[in-house]
Amino acid sequence: MGESRMSEPDNTDNATGKVTSDTPDTVKESLRPGYLASPLLRHGLLSVMLAVIVVGTAWLTARTVAPEVVVFDMKGTMDLFIQQALVQKLPENQSKRLMMRFNRAMTDSLQAWQANHHAVILVAAAVVSSQPDITLDIRNDIAQRMQAGGQ
Repeated sequence: MGESRMSEPDNTDNATGKVTSDTPDTVKESLRPGYLASPLLRHGLLSVMLAVIVVGTAWLTARTVAPEVVVFDMKGTMDLFIQQALVQKLPENQSKRLMMRFNRAMTDSLQAWQANHHAVILVAAAVVSSQPDITLDIRNDIAQRMQAGGQ
């Protein structure tokens, strides 16, 4: 009696007192969840996760890299400057110099605004949809540049 008991392996867990099985099949089954058992399902889930990551990255990139579109009323700004210059009744050579200073100030102002705001500036007359208007900002900057250039 005692001999047969010694030859059989003891499969009892000492902590719980339950009988355990150490066969490789039982160990494999306990480590593999049922919902990921199918390789096709695993590959499908992986494909969906990768697609979500790619689409999310593309959307985020497009959102952060795309420049803002704004408008500027160049004709109105030029007309306003010409009216103010005519009131001064300057000689022709001074009028030409003033016009060159104005053109330089306007160009520099538009380039600086565009670089600082990562934006595309369109002439207001060419835009049919509603876009943010930066005309007042540019006019104020031109005025500051003209005052600084005249001193």
